[in-house]
Amino acid sequence: MERKVYKPTEKQEQKWEKFSGITMPSDDEIKKMAGRKPWGLVKRNMVLARMTQTREYQMGIWQGRLDKLCGLDYSEERNENTYNMGYYRGYSNFDSDWRGLDDGSKNRLHEQAEV
Repeated sequence: MERKVYKPTEKQEQKWEKFSGITMPSDDEIKKMAGRKPWGLVKRNMVLARMTQTREYQMGIWQGRLDKLCGLDYSEERNENTYNMGYYRGYSNFDSDWRGLDDGSKNRLHEQAEV
């Protein structure tokens, strides 16, 4: 089967336009915020949280869902860690995510899978 490229909706594009670049506090600031927690874990969680607020991550999630719906094998075709993390989560969590998607989102994915 030929791979289909996910096309975001206007509403998704508007939402994703508001995402800004990933900015992180300095290590010293993170150490202060961490308190008694291991600051490396606090930093890791901050990085992951910020990555999810990027257009690349969101595109990866939806492309992974579309590929899984089309029955394609998992693939990482980009060098961007942010996109690949989204793709992995979209592909591997498809079954549980599918149950939580609204009917409009499910219909749009089906339409893109069939085109």
